[in-house]
Amino acid sequence: MQPDPFGNLREWGPVLEQIYQLADEGNLSECQSGLTRILRYRDNWRLREETLLRIGKIKTPDDAMVRQVLKIIDDEKLYYDVRILGCQTMAELMKNSSARFNAATETDILNKVEVLSSTTQPPIFEEALNKLYSVAREKFRIV
Repeated sequence: MQPDPFGNLREWGPVLEQIYQLADEGNLSECQSGLTRILRYRDNWRLREETLLRIGKIKTPDDAMVRQVLKIIDDEKLYYDVRILGCQTMAELMKNSSARFNAATETDILNKVEVLSSTTQPPIFEEALNKLYSVAREKFRIV
């Protein structure tokens, strides 16, 4: 399978169907660069949310995709629901990953969550950040 089989993201109906099919078949890990492109795509909230809902099951997430999820969590211009979904997805990626993340990425995740948690956030987002931080500390073996 090609790493980015999704084509034109403006034609989002077929892209969404393709994501569903790949997820059902367990083949999302084979097209992570395409999934990362979808996560970066700002013109369709549904594609982004549906992708976040499904990528947490990937056992070996690539660094670019993990970093894009972190960017979603950190992006103050995005609505809180998608940022919370990003926290949940990141936690799921950590729990399901068969290996540790790149060391620099692990550090960035912890630092970003600490910075976001150090400022006043809506309670529901703060709760998502706290859960993510707990999972990250466990995954990265931080006491």
